[in-house]
Amino acid sequence: MDIAIIGANGDVGRQLAVQIVAHQLLSPRSRLQLVGRRDGASHRALHGLRADLYDAFAEITPEIDVALTPEEVAADLILFCAGRTAPTAPNQVVNRQELARANRAVFESYARVIAERGNGQELVIMVTNPVELGVAVFAQHLGRRRVLGMGAWQDSMRLRREIAADFGVRRQRVQAYMLGEHGDALVPILSRLWIHGFDDAENREARARLCGTRRPADFAPALAAGKRYLAQLLVEERVEEAFRHAEAQPPDLRAVLLPLITHISGAKTAISTAAVTAEMVEQLLSGAQAVIPAQVWLEPDDWGEPSGAARPRGVLGVPVICSLRGWSQVTDLDMSDDERVQLLAAQAAIAARLEDWSHD
Repeated sequence: MDIAIIGANGDVGRQLAVQIVAHQLLSPRSRLQLVGRRDGASHRALHGLRADLYDAFAEITPEIDVALTPEEVAADLILFCAGRTAPTAPNQVVNRQELARANRAVFESYARVIAERGNGQELVIMVTNPVELGVAVFAQHLGRRRVLGMGAWQDSMRLRREIAADFGVRRQRVQAYMLGEHGDALVPILSRLWIHGFDDAENREARARLCGTRRPADFAPALAAGKRYLAQLLVEERVEEAFRHAEAQPPDLRAVLLPLITHISGAKTAISTAAVTAEMVEQLLSGAQAVIPAQVWLEPDDWGEPSGAARPRGVLGVPVICSLRGWSQVTDLDMSDDERVQLLAAQAAIAARLEDWSHD
């Protein structure tokens, strides 16, 4: 098994390389490829990163090499972390249109070459934002079953962590999803929340406590209002107050607002993004099929719904059954009717954005 990190010199890419080696996700006979650009700082820094990894983890490192062009990428599992990131200054608005315009060319340059020169079996995990655009581009070139966006995985892990904190349990005991878009069109799936170790009555009580009188349609406006309020606090450099306000929100809102403040505060979220991506990689490397929430390109038949039901096509964050051969089917879509309405609305919003970005 060989892994390539495209964008290994970036904040997330470097952290991901450390996580993969430190957690021994690859054996000493496997290969980790650090991929950068010959015309950037990568041609110096990645050789230094390679040496630093050997120095830090001498006894457990896999073979590590450096690649500086798309043509040199060769791996079974490709982690795509290259491209522009959202600004961290509180007075800078995150313009997803500009981010998409800048990163689409990066996505295309690698996807085209990997499709032409690869072995036809590579699995790509998209980390770079907009995740949905990266999935769409790579799915077009490599085939949709071989491309996963890690946004839904990261958002779901954040949601589970916040729920776990409220109930005093480990995150691994919580079953809940944050689906849709890795952006504004997020959909918390709480109607089927399950905390392992709780009986039926305790789980019903937990769901009632989390949802209260709120409806799924209330989440998006509450999130937008929370973002506006926190943005004002951060512009005024009231960072501690911003964190306190976010920490007082329900778990689904905390799962989105706290990472946003972390990024804008200047700390960024590179460590957490790398950690959950490494966890996703570990799931895939286990050799068994696993249910992973991820952004994927769906066709109508993937929904498994009756022919009269709405079954759109396009990119959406949903739970899928995965292995190192890619994803095979959508699963765990047992949700309330209101949640399904919000998920279909998220898919429509993503489709509209992708259509808009294709015309730039």
